Amino acid sequence: IALKMVDKKMASKNNSNGTSQSILSRPVWLAVSIFVAPVLAHASIRFFYSTPTTDFGTGSMFDGIATRYDFLNRALALNMDMGWRRVMVSEVTSNGDIFYNGNKKVQMLDLATGTADVAILLAQEYESSKSKQGDEKDGIAISQDVNIVGVDPSQNMINVGNEKLADRNLSDVINLNIGDARNLIGLKDNFFDTATMSFGIRNVPEKEIALCEIHRVLKKKKKKNYNSNVGKLAILEFSEPGEDAGIMGFFGRLFIRYVVPVVGAMLSGAPREYLHLQNSIKEFPAPQQFQQMMENLQCGGSSGKKGNGSFVVDELKQLNFGSVQLYLATPVYN
Repeated sequence: IALKMVDKKMASKNNSNGTSQSILSRPVWLAVSIFVAPVLAHASIRFFYSTPTTDFGTGSMFDGIATRYDFLNRALALNMDMGWRRVMVSEVTSNGDIFYNGNKKVQMLDLATGTADVAILLAQEYESSKSKQGDEKDGIAISQDVNIVGVDPSQNMINVGNEKLADRNLSDVINLNIGDARNLIGLKDNFFDTATMSFGIRNVPEKEIALCEIHRVLKKKKKKNYNSNVGKLAILEFSEPGEDAGIMGFFGRLFIRYVVPVVGAMLSGAPREYLHLQNSIKEFPAPQQFQQMMENLQCGGSSGKKGNGSFVVDELKQLNFGSVQLYLATPVYN
């Protein structure tokens, strides 16, 4: 408003001198609006709504936005989020090779499964492998049975997920359950071939506990002797791009800090939930710090003693100009 008043005043002065050119051209106004409007709207939301604590992202929070969750994901991620999930599924299944195991059942776990996007992609990857490469590859038969378990703390998200499974005839392949990543009660030790978690670990207050539970249920061997039978972990998560990400990183930080809470609040009618989204991304450890957390775990102890289980992060992939990371890891005993 202040800039516009100055513009009008200067334009009037220029007109008195026989000129009519404004000091601010329309493209400049457009640029100012793109930058200023989200900042002002974000400030307004913060004025009326307190910033949620970092443990706000519970199942009950997602219960309130479950029916709009998929639409909001597509809108806020500019429809790129499914592409990131496909990259994760491709990596954790080694482009489908994991299914060629000599007819053994493949056990897959998807944590923070939400509305089952990743679980569905895992099932589709299995079917795609069969159709593209057949029932045998390099003399090894494809698994004739795949079991995918999805776990999420939100009942309403699970309900939406089950509707999607029924629409795709996948209810016999994928089983969705209410649960907490910090306490995977009922899941066996050394059982799963893969574990995935997309955009969920930052909502877990005790991340080390959740990671150790994942470590417990994944197949593993001694560090010096792990092979293709060892389980794989893939975690997909947001972070704020660092200063080294250049101009696109700057725009990424602007988008996460100001656009996401405003657009999320407008589309969902749940301002605090999308303030939490922005806040949880801001508070999540930097990629290298989270990698160190995974590799410095002391899982598997009993009676208060520290164990010797952790993960080896085999690869850290940077996606979307450093605002999304894919952590690919192997569980080990050190």
